[in-house]
Amino acid sequence: MRHLLIRFCMIVCLVMVTGASFHLSAQIYRMGAGLCFASGYQYNSSEIGNPGFKVKTWISLDKRSTIHIVPTITVFNKNIRDAGSYTLTNYMYMGDVDGQFVVLHEGTLKLVVFGGGNVTYLNSVIAQVDEKYPIPDYAPENKSDIMLGANLGAGLELRMGPKWDMNISSKYIVSENSQFIISIEGVYYFKSRRRAYRR
Repeated sequence: MRHLLIRFCMIVCLVMVTGASFHLSAQIYRMGAGLCFASGYQYNSSEIGNPGFKVKTWISLDKRSTIHIVPTITVFNKNIRDAGSYTLTNYMYMGDVDGQFVVLHEGTLKLVVFGGGNVTYLNSVIAQVDEKYPIPDYAPENKSDIMLGANLGAGLELRMGPKWDMNISSKYIVSENSQFIISIEGVYYFKSRRRAYRR
């Protein structure tokens, strides 16, 4: 696991160093938001919630806009399990930093691959439903964890207009609780695509 994390974190560092060595000016010119769906797993005797809402941006490192650093924040829907005398609510939040590369560009379609690091925060909260019925001794306790992981994925970027894209991507997170995530995003360009590429 440690070797995988090191390798994928090196992707992000390599992109940043390459951009600096060639005097490439980084620029943020688009933002994306959308939904993601996780394969999920058990945490503290209950499931995590779906779907997640994500916000991301692209930091371009070259004039052709084929190399990017992509930071992302994702908040997943909470999952509530009613156990009668108590409820167990699971929350999950993610932060990602990926290096993204365009490997194919045909007309209005781009194929991208990416890899990088992931931080996942899990929080499980136990709450009493009614004061008349105490939480039993066998019930789980409040719990929280921070997990580090590595991302590996690919996606399609489809041009919808001068300032709009639609993206579909999938990635696998290698961590203590590995999972597969599929995302659908709408992307807005702050300025026209032509002006964004001509720097």
